[in-house]
Amino acid sequence: MTADPRHKSFLTAYAEENTADISGIVSPDGQDSITFDMEDIMIKNTRSGTKTGEIGGKRGRAGLGAFLVFILGAALAAAGQTAGQTPPLPKAESILDAFVEKSGGRAVFDKIANRRTTSTMKLSVLPAPAEVTTILTKAGPYRCVVNSQAFGKVEFGSDGRTVWEINPMTGPQIKEGLESKRFQFLYSLDLPMRWREVFKKVECTGLETVEERPAFKVTAVSFDDYPVAYYFDQVSGLLVKIEYPMETTIGRSLQEIILRDYRSVDGTLFPYLQIRRELGREMTLTFKSVEYNVEITEGMLALPEAIRKISKTGK
Repeated sequence: MTADPRHKSFLTAYAEENTADISGIVSPDGQDSITFDMEDIMIKNTRSGTKTGEIGGKRGRAGLGAFLVFILGAALAAAGQTAGQTPPLPKAESILDAFVEKSGGRAVFDKIANRRTTSTMKLSVLPAPAEVTTILTKAGPYRCVVNSQAFGKVEFGSDGRTVWEINPMTGPQIKEGLESKRFQFLYSLDLPMRWREVFKKVECTGLETVEERPAFKVTAVSFDDYPVAYYFDQVSGLLVKIEYPMETTIGRSLQEIILRDYRSVDGTLFPYLQIRRELGREMTLTFKSVEYNVEITEGMLALPEAIRKISKTGK
């Protein structure tokens, strides 16, 4: 028996510049062996046309080790499906590490201090689109500015401590509790790449359907007990959906983010189409530009005067 070809793109993406003999893996019933031709799954980042093997032996050995763990899980899953059994799930750690490698590698992301994006936002409840500019930093501060002819200018941000919003309909407000955590995660720079620094527990909890495709669900709990659900496409290994708990006026709910149209940007992969759904509403972000390590002028990420005022008064 050979490996299910549907897994090939994910496995290819995580075998970058490594070779190994993985023949003779035996299926759970002991009848069939599973053979992978490693020459067929050598990686080249075809989107960017660049290789990341310059990271060296340490990444090669660590990457190959995690890759072998995942490939064994995929092989056993294929064998279990053939035998009519419930296939075992891969480890969450292997899924996350494989995604990091496929998206560019930890060494690439370690060099990124910030990211600036511009996008067009369309809301299901409004006909006119809005223009969005967002700056995220690895240190934590961020700022998002939305300009719309329909509702004016809306700003979101944080100086790394205070999470805030200025909306012409509700005025300036400081986010607290669950909403503060959600905004910090929503506007965190490449969070899945730094999962070991942020989450105290990760677990692959099932195989579900996202956009009519199978995806592994990974539940992650942060060190301050905020739970996030990540969904990784079973074939490509790419992150295709995120779920964030949110607090609303009618109780707790979930914000769902669908990620599509991954493109290469300076050695990384970025989803140029993001669909956010919450409380029956849908917002689509179509990205126009993605830049890393841009110059940030003094005061750009500081608290606005309106937020400083209510922070001092406690309102």
